[in-house]
Amino acid sequence: MKRLLHINASPRGMRSRSGTISAQVLTGLVAANPALVVETINLFDADLPPFDTHAIEGRYGLLMGVPVPTEQAAAWDRLRTTAEHFLSYDGWLLSVPMWNFGLPYRLKHYIDLITHPGMTFRNDAAGNVEGLAAGRTAIIVAASAMPFGAMPAIDGLDFQLTYLNAWLGFIGVTDIHAVRVAGTFGPEDAVKAAMAKAAADADALVAQLA
Repeated sequence: MKRLLHINASPRGMRSRSGTISAQVLTGLVAANPALVVETINLFDADLPPFDTHAIEGRYGLLMGVPVPTEQAAAWDRLRTTAEHFLSYDGWLLSVPMWNFGLPYRLKHYIDLITHPGMTFRNDAAGNVEGLAAGRTAIIVAASAMPFGAMPAIDGLDFQLTYLNAWLGFIGVTDIHAVRVAGTFGPEDAVKAAMAKAAADADALVAQLA
């Protein structure tokens, strides 16, 4: 990778478990490749465009090839700019806490802004979907209070890592790596053990990618 976008979906700053492990991944990747250009977008601080009436109505108008009002065209242009920025990187590092078995709403908002035909995927004449993010690398650092990945009985409640793998695959990404930080709630020794395992997994992933 030459350019990496770090998409931080936690508002907790230095207290973020996913952020702590992601920082370790970033440090390792930069040490292995000092020329790597890294940009971080903190989704809870970012000025994300709204996905509102203008954007939705403009989406359908533009898909049907009909003229749309100025407000709708402007909203669609902002979405397109956001998607182009996302696709300008060869890889992404996603720092993602689990909220209510799924994603923080700001990450879902960001995904909804950039996942449209002609932006991050397209349909061919036969109706088949082609992802436009193919050939890139995604790294997911997925933190959760519950020990997903270690208790098969609860894995059906994982709408975090499962969703992100499905979404990335839909837009064409096949080189997907994940580090789980789980579980991050409970007795102090259990949380320390979970963080130690995640740190070791992060080091192993960096060595693999390097």
